[in-house]
Amino acid sequence: MNGLVEEILGRIESAREDLAELALSLGNTYGPLGNEEPTARRVHEWYQDNGMESDLVPMIEGRANVVGRVRGDGKGKSLIFNAHLDTESSGPDYDNLMNAPDPNRTGARREGDHIIGHTVQNDRGCMAVQMVAGRAIHQSGARLDGDVLLKSAAGETGAAPVDEYQGMRYESKGLGTNWLLEHGYTADYAVIAETTDFSASWIQCGATYFKVTLRGRNMYTPRLERPGSIAEHPNALVRAGAVVTAIEEWAIGFERRRTQDTPCGTMTPKAQVGAMRGGIPWRPNRSSPYAALYVDVRTLPGETIGPIQRELEEVVRSVDPHAEVDVFMSKAGYGADEEEIRPLLDAIATSHLQVRGEEMPVRAEPAVVSMWRDTNVYNRVGIPALTFGPSRGKAAVQGTGSMELGNMIEGAKIYALTALRMCGSEA
Repeated sequence: MNGLVEEILGRIESAREDLAELALSLGNTYGPLGNEEPTARRVHEWYQDNGMESDLVPMIEGRANVVGRVRGDGKGKSLIFNAHLDTESSGPDYDNLMNAPDPNRTGARREGDHIIGHTVQNDRGCMAVQMVAGRAIHQSGARLDGDVLLKSAAGETGAAPVDEYQGMRYESKGLGTNWLLEHGYTADYAVIAETTDFSASWIQCGATYFKVTLRGRNMYTPRLERPGSIAEHPNALVRAGAVVTAIEEWAIGFERRRTQDTPCGTMTPKAQVGAMRGGIPWRPNRSSPYAALYVDVRTLPGETIGPIQRELEEVVRSVDPHAEVDVFMSKAGYGADEEEIRPLLDAIATSHLQVRGEEMPVRAEPAVVSMWRDTNVYNRVGIPALTFGPSRGKAAVQGTGSMELGNMIEGAKIYALTALRMCGSEA
């Protein structure tokens, strides 16, 4: 390794406590989905305090992005590192309906070398990792041929306007990343900084949200008349229960039929009913004349949603012939061309071997390949992108798992070496 590389890696290694402090600070900044500006300002201030160039990029009141930059001389390729500011919704809807601690208020904590908390796992831990990597390059005075952009984007996690929840406050899945691209913050390649257990995925699922509406009649309990079939029942909630069962059975087959192997790993497009509405909780003496189900369906890259909607409609209407099925969000999945992504993939693999002393995993776990991530925004517009980052431990249930500090330091070193390789200063 040359002297420049040794200096940059040394700066990152000596920043262990600084990285932990930054991850905790970001993780404990209250900035839920739809109100990411407080966290964005914290990121912007950190760049300014460390003598780095950065832009605070507002969208609407309460929602903003940040872009840090290490400038090159414009002669070579440029690279984006992209993390997201939002973690989860917050407020009365979450508190009353999720029956779980609000991760935005729970925040993050440290136990030894483990940083615990959903805000850090998704995604402010990887954000801190990319920030520390960028600072090490900046402080080293490395002369780059191309720019390194460090994006902190609002509105990545799953949300969409529906019913009375309208407007930009509820827009997500690529909102901030797309906004930044449309306002000139672009590059030749992009790394989506998310936890992947040091594997890479350049192919991701799409996501479509459906609303299923069922209608019935308002009947007082003593006057309730139960017909012979579910389809004729006056209570829309009763029919909704049967529809939930039918959708769940369909979803199991949907996943099984559509699971496929990709160069990144196994892709398993899943579906589930995630929410339900109907009736007046404090007045259950009336059958509900209205019920609504909200369904998340993951799709294969590049496919149209029409055939899937017709399939779902057939399932729903086998229970209730008059049910309505509407789409209220549809974001397609994309994959990078393997030849076009190869330079970035090779740079990460070489950096991984250099830092961790072992080959990068060839395949990512199915959940990583089967998610919607901001990778889709870049691959959609022809910027080869992949998602790559350290581990979050076993965190299938929100709030479990952790990020290990040594693991994060390794991630920062891999990010820095990848930037040097891609932007013209060979590592």
